[in-house]
Amino acid sequence: MIWYVATLIASVFSTRGTAAQGAHGLREEPQFVTARAGDSVILGCDVSHPLNGQQTPYVVEWFKFGVPIPFFINFRFYPPHVDPEYAGRASLHGRASLQIDQVRSEDQGWYECRVLMLEQQYDTFHNGSWVHLTVNAPPTFTDTPPQYVEVREGGSTTLTCTAYGNPTPIITWLREGQELTTTKKYTVSFGSLTVLAITRDDRGAYTCRAHSDQGRRYTPPGCWSKDLHISCHHLKTSL
Repeated sequence: MIWYVATLIASVFSTRGTAAQGAHGLREEPQFVTARAGDSVILGCDVSHPLNGQQTPYVVEWFKFGVPIPFFINFRFYPPHVDPEYAGRASLHGRASLQIDQVRSEDQGWYECRVLMLEQQYDTFHNGSWVHLTVNAPPTFTDTPPQYVEVREGGSTTLTCTAYGNPTPIITWLREGQELTTTKKYTVSFGSLTVLAITRDDRGAYTCRAHSDQGRRYTPPGCWSKDLHISCHHLKTSL
């Protein structure tokens, strides 16, 4: 299997100078495709044979922008060569399109399809079709505060909460279900909540919520939340 892959890649690059010409005479307009994380998506690419109608053998290569080596190579009836990152997820759809299953957030980006006609001699080279894949994903927490926080009465505490997703989730803080905004008591900024001049009246459940249009589709009421409780203790000090 390793020998076959090495031979195939070598043959593709060795023919690229003369016989491996493009499937079309002109570049196609880029495509823009959107998928949801976990779903399947098809990146379109077509094959046009010469005007004489001759069915010439061709190789399909798929690249991801920024990576010089194709992650998917398919030549006729042979098993495709697939990069481990796409193993079990990438397959040929139709003549040259690519299907990606179980789409991941890291799959987002620009893709290029190159169709190499191995017996074509005319002096044109079509560098393939460009497709931009956008992957929408629900919010996922990357950092959450501890479930319980103890603070000295009169002091302050800052609670941090971060999440990622596409589109970028909005972070809000709630106390007993009521959304908090910046006041003399609270400072809300970039996912963090600072509670100032804490008293016993500040005890209760505080919730960090990350939500987006993607998130609302998955978990009623459309958010991921972590609760924490602030308890206050009056500590005696001795001079």
